[in-house]
Amino acid sequence: MNENFSKNLRKLRLEKKLTQEQVAEKLGVSAQAVSRWETSVTFPDIMLLPEISRLYGVLVDDLFKDDLQGYDNLAQRLLAVYEDTYKHEDFMTAYLEYERMVKEGSMEAADYRGYGWLHMRMFQICKMKTLEYFGKALELSKDTDRDFYYHAKIGMVCFRVAEAGDGQKCIEEQLQAVKEEPENAGEWVCLADAYYNAKQYEECYRVVKDVIARFPEETYIYCIAGDVCKELKKYDDAYMYWEKHLELNPKMVESLVGIAECHEELGEYEKAYETWMRMVDKFVEWEDDIAVGFPMRKAEECKEKMGKNA
Repeated sequence: MNENFSKNLRKLRLEKKLTQEQVAEKLGVSAQAVSRWETSVTFPDIMLLPEISRLYGVLVDDLFKDDLQGYDNLAQRLLAVYEDTYKHEDFMTAYLEYERMVKEGSMEAADYRGYGWLHMRMFQICKMKTLEYFGKALELSKDTDRDFYYHAKIGMVCFRVAEAGDGQKCIEEQLQAVKEEPENAGEWVCLADAYYNAKQYEECYRVVKDVIARFPEETYIYCIAGDVCKELKKYDDAYMYWEKHLELNPKMVESLVGIAECHEELGEYEKAYETWMRMVDKFVEWEDDIAVGFPMRKAEECKEKMGKNA
């Protein structure tokens, strides 16, 4: 029998301030069995190893190490693994263990701190990955697919402004881009989007009107126009621009979401219901059985609110 194993069992039990009888009760075995494990007389059933490791807050492999470090619980141990590897699968393993503890009500202050740390580190990594993959999409599409390139760039601008805190930098970059390419509608749309995500709504609205005057067939600018008009409480203009966006590109349903959510915010649940159902009809027409679920749920929520207000 591995000597480290028996030594570690005793070390971990003492660190947890548990008696052999208490360990036996938790594992559903006899105290004599626990004693025999700790003195290298016998080895536990292999099926018990995951339960033993969870009880002591370590991994199964840790039980056989000669430099074992103890943890308060398994979640903390799994957090340490993630901090070492930063692999997504290790994040998920730690996440599921923390969630199990949340559900059973065993989380303490240190556990919540660890859970927050887990998400913070994952968020930092996701931010880097987001920028990396958007950058790759832009690199691969720049000379081959204009529409795809600028939709990807809008996504990157939105993320940089809203999540990475690069609002002013994005605006300055886009101002330079439109200065260098004043006839490039895509760069103008990205400028409007940068202003919108930086919550500089008046400046965004000014750019939006300029872009529409310059490039009236540039589809996505009408979606941004609707969004910024909603923020400026120019609701009639918002509906007009969203409908124009849908007219130019019926498959871009973002504007239907904007119309519906705007009606909801104004307490116009019947109009919101009708708009969500317009989206439902589109997805039914396109035979998209998965996408139809979201607008259908939203429509039902509006229907319930209509009944309460009747």
